[in-house]
Amino acid sequence: MKRMLILLLIAFLAMGTVFATGSKEVAKEDGPVTLRLSWWGGDSRHTPTLAAMDAYMAKNPNVKLEGEYGGWDGYYQKLVTQIAGGTAADIIQIDQPWLAELSSKGDVFTVIDDSMVDLSQFDAAFLKNYCSYDGKLMGLPTGTNVNTFVVDTKMLADFGIDPNTKWTWENIISEGKKINEQDPSSYFSGATPDNLRAWLEIYIAQLAGAVVDDNKQVAFTEAQGTEAFTYFKRWFDEGIIAPFRQTSLFYQKFQENPDWINGKMAAARIFVSSMEKDFAGRPNFETRQFPVMDGAVNTGILMRPSQIFVVNNNSKNKDEAIKLLAYLFTDAEAIEKLGLARGIPSTAIGRSVLAEKGMISEMVEKATNEGIAQAGDPQSVYQMNSEVIQVMQDVIDEFGFGRLTPEEASAKLIKNLEATLASL
Repeated sequence: MKRMLILLLIAFLAMGTVFATGSKEVAKEDGPVTLRLSWWGGDSRHTPTLAAMDAYMAKNPNVKLEGEYGGWDGYYQKLVTQIAGGTAADIIQIDQPWLAELSSKGDVFTVIDDSMVDLSQFDAAFLKNYCSYDGKLMGLPTGTNVNTFVVDTKMLADFGIDPNTKWTWENIISEGKKINEQDPSSYFSGATPDNLRAWLEIYIAQLAGAVVDDNKQVAFTEAQGTEAFTYFKRWFDEGIIAPFRQTSLFYQKFQENPDWINGKMAAARIFVSSMEKDFAGRPNFETRQFPVMDGAVNTGILMRPSQIFVVNNNSKNKDEAIKLLAYLFTDAEAIEKLGLARGIPSTAIGRSVLAEKGMISEMVEKATNEGIAQAGDPQSVYQMNSEVIQVMQDVIDEFGFGRLTPEEASAKLIKNLEATLASL
């Protein structure tokens, strides 16, 4: 996987002339306009997106919209290849961490301003912190997505744990281990390897402020890293989470784990945008505040766009693509059809329309409000870099499979992060 990404990025850089053409005005096609949209997701996202596209075409018969969609696996690699080859869609759904990586390669995405879209509908700081590169707005956030901590209140009660417990780092262990002690096939948390990486980022952020700071430096010390890994070793040793040999089968799809589906795991850290899907068939979940240690430098709770829609700067129909974006974000009909396919809408009108229609569940609304209230500082673009994330994941995988001690994991993580950051 890592080798493939490196090869793709080399190809990406080699095609600099392709990107450069994006900064020039390309002549529009004569006659009917065809726009391609690409995104990843499941049927809960595909179906409403296609419905909104159909509604737009009904209002704009001169425009033909084509959807290119599928699952998450391979999406980024395919996108890098398409951009390098000049074959990317007109409107592209990207993950927030990719914005800086891709924008740094050239004029890849169209700059957006308030003459194109009503930007007053968005939170200005949100656009600046998460959707801009080099001071320019490069895309629009499809939704406001925050980390949330959820628990199955019935499962907790069944194992003698107070469902209303205010969770701390320590009582996650002291209370959570009661589940595995009573039933060795059940666990407090449904953390997969990628989920544990997110927990580690939260813990280190509370200790040190961040994993990687805005100056492209590792922000934590070896002692702080050892403290964090020592804590999470207890999660394995005391039965808080299942072994990686079991959960690694469900990397980035913990909700497909049969043990999760069958009620053998009581808690999870997830993004609000996936709540409705992840809890299908499990009605007893409630949101809770994340644990925050005394004297925390930063809560580490992540708030970010669900995804970002960008316009391909090499598109032959950029003006029409911008019009379509404006429709998807601010038209009441489109908002209702899209619903929560990409999380709580990032626009004021989007939240208003869905609230009036009763389409925002109390649980999702509560989780969003709690997450925003507890949200920490934005992660640096370097911490969100895909290569940096992979470095963290590789070390966490070794640690989770028992091949590294906490001390070794901390030292290796810092060493590998420093080497990777130096190459960016």
